Amino acid sequence: MNRWGSAMVGYAGLTRPRDLLEGAPLEQVFTRAERVRSARGRTLQHWAGRLAGKRAVLRLLGLAPTAERLGQVEVLPRPTTACRGDAACLDGHPPAVRLTGELAGLAGPGGQIRISLSHTAQRALAVALRAPRLPDAGTRSPYDEDG
Repeated sequence: MNRWGSAMVGYAGLTRPRDLLEGAPLEQVFTRAERVRSARGRTLQHWAGRLAGKRAVLRLLGLAPTAERLGQVEVLPRPTTACRGDAACLDGHPPAVRLTGELAGLAGPGGQIRISLSHTAQRALAVALRAPRLPDAGTRSPYDEDG
């Protein structure tokens, strides 16, 4: 079982989120909440970062990045107690992963998947780690895998 996975998505010269997907349907790869979040004045680098995060999680899990599987990995900001806790919050929060569908529960019992995203002018990079669940200031996020 992998303990980490990474992925890079290049977006130099691209103009639309669909250009990142090599023909896969945007609605299948990105959840509704991700599409809402990424469409709110965000640049292509945000879409690329989210896609890199999804691919890194699937590499961590040892799974091929099909459109269906990508759509079962949701990457959204982890809200804080000062936030409304929905996908429309525009404050800067660290990314969180939620696995759905056939992938739900693959983080392991008592575990979670944490990711880090980074961007340059041309590429987005993500690293995903499998980790035991840690207390996060005593609050649980709606984006936690089992929450």
